[in-house]
Amino acid sequence: MATAEGTLGTSGRAVPVPGVPEDCSSDNAHAMGRGPLAILRQVAAACACPELLGSPAVPEGARHRARRILHEMDTGNIARLSQQGIIRVPRDSGHLGVGPSLSPGGYNHEHRALGVPTRVARFLERRDGGIPCHPRNVVLCSGTASILPVSTPPVRRVPVPDSPSSSPSPPQFVVSLVVDEAVEQPTGVLVPVPGPPLHGAAAELAGAVAVPYPLAEEQGWDVASEAVRRVLQQARERYHPKVLCVVNPGDPTGHVLSRQSMEDIIRLVAEENLLLLADEVQQERAFLPSRPFLSFKRVLWEMGAPLASTVQLVSFYSLSKSVAGESGFRAGFLELVNVEEGVTLPFQLAQSIPRPCVLGRILLDLLMDPPDERDPVQQALEEHRQGLRRDLAHNARLVQEVLGRAPGIRCRPVHGGARAFPRIQLPPRALRRARALGLEPDAFFCQKLLEATGIVVAPGSEFGQAEGTHHVGLSLLLPAERLERALLALARFHAAFLRDFS
Repeated sequence: MATAEGTLGTSGRAVPVPGVPEDCSSDNAHAMGRGPLAILRQVAAACACPELLGSPAVPEGARHRARRILHEMDTGNIARLSQQGIIRVPRDSGHLGVGPSLSPGGYNHEHRALGVPTRVARFLERRDGGIPCHPRNVVLCSGTASILPVSTPPVRRVPVPDSPSSSPSPPQFVVSLVVDEAVEQPTGVLVPVPGPPLHGAAAELAGAVAVPYPLAEEQGWDVASEAVRRVLQQARERYHPKVLCVVNPGDPTGHVLSRQSMEDIIRLVAEENLLLLADEVQQERAFLPSRPFLSFKRVLWEMGAPLASTVQLVSFYSLSKSVAGESGFRAGFLELVNVEEGVTLPFQLAQSIPRPCVLGRILLDLLMDPPDERDPVQQALEEHRQGLRRDLAHNARLVQEVLGRAPGIRCRPVHGGARAFPRIQLPPRALRRARALGLEPDAFFCQKLLEATGIVVAPGSEFGQAEGTHHVGLSLLLPAERLERALLALARFHAAFLRDFS
């Protein structure tokens, strides 16, 4: 049985489709069977079709929130002009002075450049215990994948012909700004292994070189500073490393960094003069109270001077990996910390940066609101958030219980994120067979698993792994009954695989 993406039953859960492979590896919440939060879609629908603002088909809480959002749109000036008596809107329109022709179809520069960044800044302040955030340091984007290859930091000065001075290069996507094509050595970007393939690909697209550094599996996939320093020393023989990318919570490894590890990383980037690129998109999926998510900005600030004012940091947030899990609307933001204003200001003005569509921006905006028990939107979001964390924690325990009994499979405890990354033993005969077929050994195992059971898991080689080790990526976003069924099938198949290739 498999899940057809976008096929939902009356319960909002994905409906199995006979004969279709069952994906058990994705971090796409909706594809894994977690239905969308209805009230968010209702607000977006009312914004896109203002005629719904007077319809009982949409709950009043959603309509009220949609009116507030539309008030900030370009054509929301209708409301202001009405209040000033310049134009007249009928009082019985039910739209708080917003005419029925209003929609988010315009560019809506004010909503993008002022309204949403201001609320993002307040959200970050609440998250980080009151540490200040200025809206000008918030850059909205159409998701991490679109902004990474072309985006931020240490300001690069480009000589202007026939000019006595230099000016900042126009911002593109994050990694590309640290690439200096005039330098003989290629720019190096340190990326974690295992880690999302996106970061290495972004480095290559920006004209840099991805330099993998290993996560310490035996230490719960921690970032070992000494291992990073060894990689740096070796890399400098061929490259000019400028960026250290850290993923927290980890993907696919499911680790959440401790404060001590984060402080060690910050000291490392300060000593080595590196830009710290913090992929924190899984932050709302950290589910263990004993290992809470801490942002790098918060830890950096609390370390005090001189680090708090000198270490350059760029962090990411994504609607796709948020509590809403709305991957298709393509929205997110990055925050620039200790980045020169000469870079920040042009960044805000650059038209080359992929901006989120208006409806994606609206959904992102809804997630930034402060908790309010009287607000039905926020009440539904909080219930959804708690349910998500509860389900992730349950599924993480389930992985440990089922795979912990399976010979030849072991999985480090998971603290956050959407995946588990168990290590699997593969016999030498299977390794030889995989090489003969031109496949990575774990890809060969996953192919055989699919053929035998119809279950799709991700081979560890997609994310990178230490030489001689083999892993598979499993989604924790699956409904518990489906995950348990997949885990039992995986354990049974692995036992048979060991026998067949022994």
